[in-house]
Amino acid sequence: MQSSDYRITEKDVAALRAGDTAALERIFIALQPRVFRFLWVRTRSLEMSEDLVQETFLRLWDGRDRLRPTDRLETYVFRTASNLLTDTLRRDERHRELQAANVKPEVSATTSSDSAESKRLAQIVDHIVATLPDASRTAFALSRYEELTHKEIAEVMDISVKTVEKHISKALQVLKTELEKFDVGRGL
Repeated sequence: MQSSDYRITEKDVAALRAGDTAALERIFIALQPRVFRFLWVRTRSLEMSEDLVQETFLRLWDGRDRLRPTDRLETYVFRTASNLLTDTLRRDERHRELQAANVKPEVSATTSSDSAESKRLAQIVDHIVATLPDASRTAFALSRYEELTHKEIAEVMDISVKTVEKHISKALQVLKTELEKFDVGRGL
């Protein structure tokens, strides 16, 4: 079962609440890649992202009795992951060092192949996104990479929809300005 093929239902939430480990496995398979990607975009650390994904789903399991069948489980899981990340970064003063050490813009020779250009552009965008303030980076990642709605992002980040829009707009403006330096920002 691929994560994009499975939609989490109210039955899954009810089964999870009842202690059904198969429901937890289905939910994990459905959400793990997206939660990992969300955390990796924020940390650029494979190990930290993997640890936080595991802790996120452990917290989901431990808190399953507090879930209601009508709860939007994706929002709950992403909020848990976001809160865990925030707590971890507060305890770990070195997070800026990790980010700086793991983000290296591509400086290889220009090639004529489309895939090489696409890869280079993706690396440039990743580098720019990594330099955004935390709130803007989180809102942008949830919007563009995880395809959450502004309302869902507001719930995950515990901010208003207008603030989400402001953060995404700021991220897009920074991307446009920075990409123009590479002569690729036209049309954003």
